[in-house]
Amino acid sequence: LMIACRRACKNDVILFREIRLKALRDSPEAFGSTYESAMQRDKRSWEEQLWSTTAGGDRNTQFAFEDDLCIGIAALYREPGAASGDILMMWIDPGYRGSSAASSLVDELISWANESGFSAVFLDVTDSNSRAIKFYENQGFQDTGAKVEVDFSRNLSGIRMIRKLD
Repeated sequence: LMIACRRACKNDVILFREIRLKALRDSPEAFGSTYESAMQRDKRSWEEQLWSTTAGGDRNTQFAFEDDLCIGIAALYREPGAASGDILMMWIDPGYRGSSAASSLVDELISWANESGFSAVFLDVTDSNSRAIKFYENQGFQDTGAKVEVDFSRNLSGIRMIRKLD
């Protein structure tokens, strides 16, 4: 299984929308956004979100591929001037869970964060998602002890995890 990751580029808008919708449909309980709200977004809003991540040191969207098939996505955002950021939108196609796709995405984002001078990377994970929590622990993340609200209306809560960088 040859899995490769690459940073999103400007002409990936259709792919970005497709993969994001697939993720929201497949794993609604993992995200604060919903499939329904994402379906209502116009092309411009997808473009603006993606294009803010294709260059520079504050936002990065990564796709994972097996050959030409996109099998996963993850992004890392920080506010301009901030020392740390958050991993967002992490999703792997169900057929590729347990492969190296997830760890490859995290590795890419962490090495970019190191190059870009991040001091730490955070993420929120739904507290019922024990598989994801275990995965992130294996990737060097620790529970901060903070509880987060993922989506109040759907009664989804989570934990906040951190990985310090040097």
